[in-house]
Amino acid sequence: MLFPSTLKICNASAGSGKTFLLVENYLYVILKSSNPEEFKKILVLTFTKKASEEMKKRIIQCIKSFSSKKIRKEDYLLFNRLSEDCKLTKEQLYERSIKILFSILHDFSCFSRNISTIDKFNYHIIRSFSSYKELTLEMNIERLLSNIVKSILHKLCNSEKWSNVLVEFSLEKFNNGKNWDISKELFKIARIMIEENHFFPINKIKGYSLEDFIQLKNILIKRTNKFEKECKKQGKKFSKILEKNFIYNNSFIYSDLPKFFQKLQKGNIIFNLFNERLEKNIQKGILFSKNSIEKNQKILIEKNKYKILSLYKETKHIYKKNISYYILDHFFLKNINILSIINEIEKEFNIFKNEEKIFLNIELNKIIYEKIIKDTFPKIYEKIGIRYKYYFIDEFQDISYLQWNNIKILIENAISENGSAIIVGDPKQSIYRWRGGDAKQFINLIYSYTNVYYKKLENLKTNFRSYEEIVKFNNLLYQSLSKIFNITVHKNIYKNSKQKIFKKYGGYVELNFVKYLDKVKDYKEYIYLKIKNRIEKLLKQKYALSDIAILVRNNKESYFLSEKLVKDGFNVNTSVSLLIKNHLEIQIIINVFYIISNPNCYQKRVVLIFLLLKNKFIHIKKIKKKITNFIIDILFLPLDLFLKKILLNNSLTLKKLYNKSIYHISEEIIKSFHLLNKHNSASIYSFLDFVYRFTEYSIIDFIYYWEHKKEKESIVISDNINSIRVMTIHKSKGLQFPVVIIPFTDWNIFSKKKEVTWINVNPNLYHGLDTIYLEIGPYLKHINDNKIRNLYEDYLSNIKFDNINLLYVATTRSIEQLILFSKLVNNKSSISFYIKKFLHENKIWNEKKNIYSFGKDN
Repeated sequence: MLFPSTLKICNASAGSGKTFLLVENYLYVILKSSNPEEFKKILVLTFTKKASEEMKKRIIQCIKSFSSKKIRKEDYLLFNRLSEDCKLTKEQLYERSIKILFSILHDFSCFSRNISTIDKFNYHIIRSFSSYKELTLEMNIERLLSNIVKSILHKLCNSEKWSNVLVEFSLEKFNNGKNWDISKELFKIARIMIEENHFFPINKIKGYSLEDFIQLKNILIKRTNKFEKECKKQGKKFSKILEKNFIYNNSFIYSDLPKFFQKLQKGNIIFNLFNERLEKNIQKGILFSKNSIEKNQKILIEKNKYKILSLYKETKHIYKKNISYYILDHFFLKNINILSIINEIEKEFNIFKNEEKIFLNIELNKIIYEKIIKDTFPKIYEKIGIRYKYYFIDEFQDISYLQWNNIKILIENAISENGSAIIVGDPKQSIYRWRGGDAKQFINLIYSYTNVYYKKLENLKTNFRSYEEIVKFNNLLYQSLSKIFNITVHKNIYKNSKQKIFKKYGGYVELNFVKYLDKVKDYKEYIYLKIKNRIEKLLKQKYALSDIAILVRNNKESYFLSEKLVKDGFNVNTSVSLLIKNHLEIQIIINVFYIISNPNCYQKRVVLIFLLLKNKFIHIKKIKKKITNFIIDILFLPLDLFLKKILLNNSLTLKKLYNKSIYHISEEIIKSFHLLNKHNSASIYSFLDFVYRFTEYSIIDFIYYWEHKKEKESIVISDNINSIRVMTIHKSKGLQFPVVIIPFTDWNIFSKKKEVTWINVNPNLYHGLDTIYLEIGPYLKHINDNKIRNLYEDYLSNIKFDNINLLYVATTRSIEQLILFSKLVNNKSSISFYIKKFLHENKIWNEKKNIYSFGKDN
């Protein structure tokens, strides 16, 4: 339980009951106090709205249960524990619960406000500043960025000062074999400017003018050109020695030495110049093979041996001395033009925000941080500090640096005044590094020393969620996966991740590998058929559709599976939108609308015919002639006759549609074309719901609005409907399901997405700039600087950590059954490779088997 002047840190593995722990501690605080309004002094911060709503619901349910003489069965154990911990009789606890429940209901807005997401809490703080009271919070960042890029391009292209910079940048991209259009680059740098991960370096660069960037660019070009010339000069020296003495390239023991100097001469100087064999031969002074070349060539090489070896050593010295600076300069030059526009983008941001009177959701943490810096402890923060005595923070591993620094002030202040705080997190579930979440903060908090407050660490190791076989499987799997990390911190997190089993006996895990991919024409289609069969088997085992969750890596996979399942008649509740516009029936209705509104729109008539034919709403056999002839015969007929020919039953006539609402017209089209069936009811009814909202519009007006809204209109499925959940792993965090299926467990352990970083440099070498912006790549490991090489190694380990964490979150959602499907590959960059390795280590792998199971399938 919480103690005064204490920061309690709970390292809570998946399924270990962290929500229960937070609720129990919350109830302890309010029941321990004789003040029924003690809840007003507690601030609970969660990462998602769903988590905050769950907390509120559980607290209210418990207090309501405690204030009743008939305590719910599931609350009885907690009631007794709290009675003992609070040193209250059951009657006293009952009496206090009644008073607390009355106080909460009397001021429910305060109770609700104090259990909030971090973003919502920050929003309320910012609205407390007078300068932000009249502003609106902008959530649609993509729209704003798109408008800013368009405006910037227009202004800069019409500016003599900037047009040269843009042209130069476009030409550089074109010469490097990339698209010359720089709008994507502008969009990328505009996004980077508002993302929290880039906050500090961007602030430094804002003070750098265009003239500064031009001067720096000239310095870098001069420096890189000088080094390139030196390398070419050394290459030419080698060629002259050979030419002058009639020595052939193929006379050397290997081609390594001639290739080395050829690369220098051609300017290929960044990677793979030196190899182990070349170095060994040079050190031993061996330049030719005694048996493989002509005698005169041996004499010539021997005669010039000293010159060649001296040239190599001289060249190597020049190269090693300058290459690290050259690599940084070379790759920074690729980004310098776009960085020079930062101040112009900043101006444009301010113009848009002032004109529209908005501030950005993505900037909440930065705004507060800057306010705190300007005023060490603003009056608003002082008020908050007085208001709250207890702090509860959930999912701490996903909190960003700025979020923690903004909240830390309040927590340290509360603890210093006899308050307390509880922080709950799990580094293994850190999957939001891309938006600022940093598991290292949680690890540092656990292990770092502080004399500001007393820390109490609690490890929650028991898994209350999953049955025995699932816990055992995960324990073994992640012990094995811990070995792939080079960084000790990441290795130890998984090495020490073993969980205790609460639900003994039962549970089922199945690994399915797809071998011989050359025989599988479409891997995704093949996996879908396997999933469909498994769902049908689960239904026979008496599972409901709502018991099944399919977890995927990205939205693309989610779209694919959701669409397939819906077409096959399954109810699907998905975390991605199933757009209405993608469904055949809706395309038919919209095409009929177009034809009715414009009878001479022959293009839409052709589209409609092909939609109907392709999906067997009309049949070639019934038509009894070639499709081209059929189209030509009916295409230019009056509309009534055209409809009669394609419907073959004359049920839809213009007379029936005359003077009717678009909702009525939609119903007539659905009825006449027999569009509604058990497989498409969700898309049809969602479309009709959309039509109903615009029922007073004419068809022409409706089509106009449809074209503008269709990219956002999705199938609406109620949570109450018995349906399969299809969601990304990110969306599944914090949830649990009886059955979890992970269909594509073979994603790349090293993300292919290019990340960028900021590297600290000597300002004397970069015209006063002390940080430069680079895309992270393998070239960083060639730089002779331990900090930079360590940065690259950290980056690789972080990517691995992100992807293993994704797997951990996915495999720990299931209660009863966990089913995985994967390609069988020998590529060390695939998750599949490490699952196979785990089976090898545990002596389970068998080359002849495709399926491995743990426990008993029902």
